[in-house]
Amino acid sequence: MLTTEAFNALLKTLEEPPAHAMFILCTTESQKVPATILSRCFHLSFSLATSEELTRSFKRIVKGEKIMIDDDALLMVAKLSDGAFVTEQKFWKK
Repeated sequence: MLTTEAFNALLKTLEEPPAHAMFILCTTESQKVPATILSRCFHLSFSLATSEELTRSFKRIVKGEKIMIDDDALLMVAKLSDGAFVTEQKFWKK
């Protein structure tokens, strides 16, 4: 969470940004961001993917990789993914 002073400094930067700069602001509490900042931002709301969206993406990948897989298997993977396209991968050293 930014202080009022920090938001004011950010506002100054957003009003006169360097030509090469792009700012990406992420928050789960957009209601706490001052209106002066929000009015200068493009707002995107993210949500979990549906099983249908995931299955459609999996089919595109499977086709591109020339893999044979049953549609029911893709739907099962989509349902198990719990709406996420990317999952955490852990690599363990023995």
